[in-house]
Amino acid sequence: MKITTEHLPNCQVALIIEPDSQQIEDALRKAATKVAQKYTIPGFRKGKAPFSAVIRAYGKEQLYDQVVEDLGDKLYKQALEESGLNPIAPGVLENVTYDPLTLRLLLAMPPEVDLGDYRSVRVERPVVEVTDEEVEAQLKTMQSGYAEWTPIEEGAAVDDLLTMSLAGKAEDDEIIDEDAFELVLEEQSEDFPPGFDAEFVGKKTGDSIAFDLTYPDDWSSERAGKIAHFEGEILSVKREVVPPLDDEFAPLIGDYDTIDALKENIRTGIVEQRTAATSSDYANTVLQQVFEGAVRLDYPAILVDESVERMMEEIDRDLRRSGIPLQEFLRMTGQTEKTYRERMRSTAEMRLKGDLVLGKLVEVEHLQATDEEIAAQRQELLEDAGEDSENFRQMIESEAGRHAMAHDVERRKSVERLLSIAEGKAPDLAAADDAEAEPAAETVVGATEALEAEVVAGVETEPVAVVEAETEPMIVVEAEAT
Repeated sequence: MKITTEHLPNCQVALIIEPDSQQIEDALRKAATKVAQKYTIPGFRKGKAPFSAVIRAYGKEQLYDQVVEDLGDKLYKQALEESGLNPIAPGVLENVTYDPLTLRLLLAMPPEVDLGDYRSVRVERPVVEVTDEEVEAQLKTMQSGYAEWTPIEEGAAVDDLLTMSLAGKAEDDEIIDEDAFELVLEEQSEDFPPGFDAEFVGKKTGDSIAFDLTYPDDWSSERAGKIAHFEGEILSVKREVVPPLDDEFAPLIGDYDTIDALKENIRTGIVEQRTAATSSDYANTVLQQVFEGAVRLDYPAILVDESVERMMEEIDRDLRRSGIPLQEFLRMTGQTEKTYRERMRSTAEMRLKGDLVLGKLVEVEHLQATDEEIAAQRQELLEDAGEDSENFRQMIESEAGRHAMAHDVERRKSVERLLSIAEGKAPDLAAADDAEAEPAAETVVGATEALEAEVVAGVETEPVAVVEAETEPMIVVEAEAT
């Protein structure tokens, strides 16, 4: 058997197989026997027609089709063994030619990643700043949570709470008729005509009220231009009283001795939140620079297809948790599944490139997950599982579960190393092992199994991908507050 290979762009190889003549002859005769047994050849009983008669009746090309069907898998496996090729997916038969019989298959090969001088990448991390005004604003929000409405004897003012019996009509149209209507006075109410709230300013508990107001001509209802009459009685007037922001307030919030300690905690919390919120953007900026500096970052299209498929599964899962089938979501947004997949393709490709880079970092930076790290990951997952921990334990202790945990640990370590490189804080690389490390590409090639296992291990995606898949980050960092 003659085997020829042709290397193509995007990690593809054309495998050309030409069986030897005796192999073809034997296969043609077997194919002719099958045809003779299945069909009647003029002049012969079924199954008794000789090879030459079958050729005359059906033609050699028809038999070649049967030969390809009978021998295809065998020839393919033999060609892979002899060529030493290890594709990441079944070969695709591109073409068949005759005389001599030749099969041309397209093979998707493992990705090829060379990050070049990735350790020279430097990206300044954005400085997170918090102003005193922001701290005070959050402090006041806390303060309002301890506010109390206290009865007052003086006249009502804006922001006071009034309880009253109130009736109001505009001609025959009843506007309101309540025995205990509550109203927090504003400069101008959106629900009543101009001047409504002002009529209550200065009123006290027990006061009677009666007044007329005219709805503006541009009022957005049938009351526009009509005169409304209101009357009733003030039942109570209350004012919001908040505790002073002093050292006595701090213990109400938590274990704080002074208001300054509480403020510092608020400031720290805001910094941590903003750092976490900006970490993904920062990491993606770093990753983009690594992309640009890579000597080689090639992959077959089938991996992008698989990335799109995983995203569709994630989106479908998120939608189902919200009670919306995917097809209903597509109908509501005026899209077809085909167009939606195409919209996601660029994002899926960026995710794939990110996975390839992170996987390569695991290899070249020696970041493989240790047994201790996997055990710690397992324990953390079990603690989060709660009542379902026993069933969950069985899942994560399976081979797929362990693979997913290792993948998760290595991904986190590679992200951390990537950021430390960008900030100039990465440790020196240890001496490389004499033995060649297992290519990270093989880990990424098995991404389908790994990511399916991640679901078993409790790794979920952000629902934002459901609405705008294009904006989903390449990598997500969990509170990288370094």
